[in-house]
Amino acid sequence: MIISENTFNNITVIALQGTLDARNATQLKQFKSAAASTTSVVINLSEVDFLDSSGLGAIVSIARVKRAQGGDVLLACMNNKVREVFEITQVYKLFDIYDDVEAATINAEKKHTSL
Repeated sequence: MIISENTFNNITVIALQGTLDARNATQLKQFKSAAASTTSVVINLSEVDFLDSSGLGAIVSIARVKRAQGGDVLLACMNNKVREVFEITQVYKLFDIYDDVEAATINAEKKHTSL
């Protein structure tokens, strides 16, 4: 799993690449603290080729922390494999999901300014 992080206008964009499973979910959870200084997080899932329940749990964990801080986590660029996991588990109901990172970032900014 390769994780890259950028910050734009008080929004952290985390891009994931590779497999997000039990072997590396902890690596993603560590980004909870890295994103603590920004209001919202956008997770780009376009390059995730496999996601299991541990990976899903890591994403939900980040969302819980962000929401407890008054922020949010938005998801972007889900491929069909990842989308299927979110749909089967019904976890998609917990997130705003966008087709691209730009739309997710714009909506995260709008949410923050309306608070």
